Amino acid sequence: SDIRAGKSTKLPDEELEDVRPLVDELNFLLDHNAVLVKRARNQLGDLAHSVKNPLTVITNEARDLPPKQRNLIIGQTSEISKNIDHYLSRARTFGNEKVLGSRSSIRTVTDDLVYAMQRIYQENELEFDLSRLNSCWFKGEAQDLEEMMGNLIDNACKWAKSQVRVTCGTTHGNLEVVVEDDGPGIPEAEFENVMRRGHKLDGSIPGHGQGMGIVNDIAALYSGALELGKSELGGLKATLILPAATTSEPT
Repeated sequence: SDIRAGKSTKLPDEELEDVRPLVDELNFLLDHNAVLVKRARNQLGDLAHSVKNPLTVITNEARDLPPKQRNLIIGQTSEISKNIDHYLSRARTFGNEKVLGSRSSIRTVTDDLVYAMQRIYQENELEFDLSRLNSCWFKGEAQDLEEMMGNLIDNACKWAKSQVRVTCGTTHGNLEVVVEDDGPGIPEAEFENVMRRGHKLDGSIPGHGQGMGIVNDIAALYSGALELGKSELGGLKATLILPAATTSEPT
């Protein structure tokens, strides 16, 4: 149906006169569900804000303490902050999964993220290859797509020597979004470990590898997956498999 494919968020009542009361009730439920999800997302954002502000204050105050105490407190507040991000992300995604008709443009999300990364990593003078980024649509919320793609592209930028490549295509009703870099890559023996939430391969680069677990969790909620491999560029190849929306026009 158009709703499952992401082409519509309501049933067409003009074509279903014989069952108009049922259609009206279903459309009401769809609208109500969307309102509840939006409200829950806002409340989760408020919760994150109210908890993280005190954590920031504690962290800043701890910087004046002796090294041993400072490192202990900052380490613990950092872990709390990471856990908040992880569980709020999962809770929000569970809600989003119930919103029928959602779909998001891979090209639009990638362009916005690359625009931001070019400024964050300006000194690295990275080249972003988007020439094989076809017109693909994800059957899901843009906010989830941004979080998944943002983690993958940010990780690629952290390790790339000079090039990051993003491609996408559709196979058997699924999207395959591939993010590659020309950095040192990740040893194959670490692929499974890096999928674990909070796992960090290299302490010298902030956040390296920590986002992979979150990407994998969100993809799994859409019956998708994250696969890691060796890129022909020489670095990591991260393939994100997600459900495709069968439409190419925005609504």
